[in-house]
Amino acid sequence: MKWESAPLWPVALPSITGFLLSLIPYLFEFEYFSKRNLLAPVLILITLGLFLTLLPNKYGNKFELYLGYVVGLSASYIFRIFFGFYGIVVVVLVWMGQSTYMWQYNFPPFRIGIWISLGSMSGLYIGGIMAYNLF
Repeated sequence: MKWESAPLWPVALPSITGFLLSLIPYLFEFEYFSKRNLLAPVLILITLGLFLTLLPNKYGNKFELYLGYVVGLSASYIFRIFFGFYGIVVVVLVWMGQSTYMWQYNFPPFRIGIWISLGSMSGLYIGGIMAYNLF
């Protein structure tokens, strides 16, 4: 998929969603949400990723798009587990780098799904850091 101009929704919507999900453990007390565990918000992001199947046909194969999304979320989460804070920095920097050029080229749906998932995880990580320091 190649866009004529830089799209806003694949950059803003996933990162805002991840950011809001990271605030839930600090604002409400749920049994499955822990302030130190991001597994529940990641599982919610995987579930919300099913909305990618509602995109128009111009984005390509919906299964590939969702598969790339799940693979990106999983890789970002595992990367954070192994490398800690440095893993978070790498995920955010890769997402920011991809957001500057991704729209200019014709990438397959799998790669677009990874891009969207990196935005979700970046929002989740940044929101978690902000929530930890504010609450």
